[in-house]
Amino acid sequence: MFGDLSKDFYSSEFRCRCGCGLMNISPRMIELLQEVRDELNRGLVIRSGSRCVEHNKAVGGKADSEHLIGLGVDIECLTSSYRYLILPILFKRFSRIGIGKDFIHVGIDKFKPQKVSWPY
Repeated sequence: MFGDLSKDFYSSEFRCRCGCGLMNISPRMIELLQEVRDELNRGLVIRSGSRCVEHNKAVGGKADSEHLIGLGVDIECLTSSYRYLILPILFKRFSRIGIGKDFIHVGIDKFKPQKVSWPY
């Protein structure tokens, strides 16, 4: 293992971007993302992992965002060809997927609707 969370992931990738130090990402999320990375056979850029309440508000996140409880992650996705490549792999493992112009949100909160996908 090279990362401090899994073979390829480091806690620094999932810390709140405001600098507060919050890092509450779910171990299950790390397992699933590692599976995605292994199948994809290339790196994933984590754009947003854990968020504190203040940072979540600052970026326009919902009050009940999965990021607040370590059950949501945004993966950078800058091209349509990468989106085409990664989405089938994500759909195998996640039942909550939001698709933005330059990112894909994956979530694992079992208390939210399942088998859903939405645009941003």
